[in-house]
Amino acid sequence: MSRRMIVLVGLIGMTAFVPWACEKRTDRNELVRINDVSITLEEFRELSERRSLEEKMRLLSEKGSRDFLENYVVAREVLYQEAKKKGYDQKKEIIEKVEDFKRAMAIDALLEEALKGKSEVTESDVQAYYKENQGRFTEAREIKIRHIVVPSEAVLREVVAKLSRGENFETLASLYNIDRTRGDGGNLGFLRRGQLSPLFAQFEEAAFLLKNKGDISEVVRTPYGFHLIRLEDKRGASVRPLDQVRDKIRAFLQTKKRQDSYLEYVKEAKSRATITINEALWAEEEKKEIVPQEKDETKAERK
Repeated sequence: MSRRMIVLVGLIGMTAFVPWACEKRTDRNELVRINDVSITLEEFRELSERRSLEEKMRLLSEKGSRDFLENYVVAREVLYQEAKKKGYDQKKEIIEKVEDFKRAMAIDALLEEALKGKSEVTESDVQAYYKENQGRFTEAREIKIRHIVVPSEAVLREVVAKLSRGENFETLASLYNIDRTRGDGGNLGFLRRGQLSPLFAQFEEAAFLLKNKGDISEVVRTPYGFHLIRLEDKRGASVRPLDQVRDKIRAFLQTKKRQDSYLEYVKEAKSRATITINEALWAEEEKKEIVPQEKDETKAERK
């Protein structure tokens, strides 16, 4: 017998101490009764299976399972019964949320089945896309960059605020940098793909995504701090090897295929439905949406 089954059998044994356990029951699998609601052993197991892996590990002990029974399963039912007594289950906003959730779950289940296998991407798909879109994978052979590196988010916010006010990037690097580039305004010279250690893979990717001289990257975090990168110059051109971009191409094509399949499925579903839009009512609604915006613009002009 597995450890989990031993624990569950133990739980059934322990319920003998609960008064109602001495009463005659029609359901031999009833694990616990809260007022008129019965929870069976099978229902308890189902609730246990829905837990995360970490929570399931805690349930392997007798104490953990008993705690789950009393402080989650029983407590949840007791509170739900109290909520029903006060009529919360009939409140309009709760019913609407339940309906929205049910719709979302039903749509997800429908699409999961309808789009199954529609986003599969073969190696030939990847290679064809790579050959047809060489320009997407062509980048500077070398880029000259400058960076600002600071130790904390608080200092980073201060630097970003000064940059937004037009202060000089190089000057700020000389004032704030915590590495050896401080004396040279954050100058890192020319960089080639693969030149940096794996720890700086995100830093390198952000640097090579910059297209025009003077462009500044999003914030990049490395073990050394928070970085902002500015493109100073670039020279030469090279096409990134397929091995370096295969995973990105595959992910892009999978997303595109799924999106295309989704749009096609929606189009087909619409064609099978009878849809009538009250255009006169919609026209009135559009006017209502436009009026507040015009009022806001008028107020702004007066100011």
